[in-house]
Amino acid sequence: MKRTFNSAVLAFIFLLYHSLSYAAINQFTGNWKNTDPNTRGITNLVITASGNALRMHAWGKCHPQDCDWGEVDANAYAPNVTSPLEPGAHAVSAVFMTGFSQTLVIVRPAGNNTIRAEVYTRFTDGSGRSNYTNVYTFHRQFHLGPIRPLPGFMPIPQPLPAVQEDCIGFNPATATVRNIDGRWTIVDGNHLMFNFGDKRMEAMQALKIIKYYRMNQSCFVGRPDPSFQYLLVNGQAPQGSMPGEDCVSFNPNTIEVKNIGGSWKIVDGSHWVFDFGGKENEARTAFAVIKKYGFNYSCYVGRPNPSFRYLRK
Repeated sequence: MKRTFNSAVLAFIFLLYHSLSYAAINQFTGNWKNTDPNTRGITNLVITASGNALRMHAWGKCHPQDCDWGEVDANAYAPNVTSPLEPGAHAVSAVFMTGFSQTLVIVRPAGNNTIRAEVYTRFTDGSGRSNYTNVYTFHRQFHLGPIRPLPGFMPIPQPLPAVQEDCIGFNPATATVRNIDGRWTIVDGNHLMFNFGDKRMEAMQALKIIKYYRMNQSCFVGRPDPSFQYLLVNGQAPQGSMPGEDCVSFNPNTIEVKNIGGSWKIVDGSHWVFDFGGKENEARTAFAVIKKYGFNYSCYVGRPNPSFRYLRK
């Protein structure tokens, strides 16, 4: 019995040591937010790893929302040339390039769930501006994931929040396109519904879509400046597939609301579906709307800057 007990203790210590020794890379990976909310430099970092292969994504302070610097390859550094890299890494670096500058970011651990980034910016445009350096501190951002049910237990469905919808009814049979003060507009009688500016062909295509699906409700999240719009057919999601339409599919069962670089988004895996900027409440309302109607296609007229958007099943 004593020998069995000692063996179990030794095995536990070995596993504990093994897990701790391989935590070096993990101390860098994750979502990181600058501890200074008023910083004029890097606001957020996301570092991911697959073995020794690292990637770093950065956002810089901009207005009205942070600038996305993009994602680049990153490199880990061991204490010396003979140290194994994955368990021994004690620094990570990455280089971000723009048309006028080169920025080197060197990240080191700075305590529990904290990292410090030394940033060296060199101008490459011949402007005569001085190269400069900054140091930033970041805290790890934790995101709660779904609770996995125990084997043999049925998961309990989680109720969605009640949605207070803001919809306006119209008659698709009498809707038409008119030029009003130089703007091509879809109208229903005296009701101005959708404005297309000088894009007559896009207005005609949108009207064709409305009539095809018999859409008769135009709905909004966040008026007077809505961050999200959708159309319904007698209180239901439009269904079917209109030939020639421009749609992107997503899975309403796997979408999530996430804050990415200070911007609230609805995402499906690594695919950003909708962007709400700083409007968290509107992002969560739109999420509930998508879940309610089971939308799984986001459709557009006139990309890359669509003048008309709709969702369907």
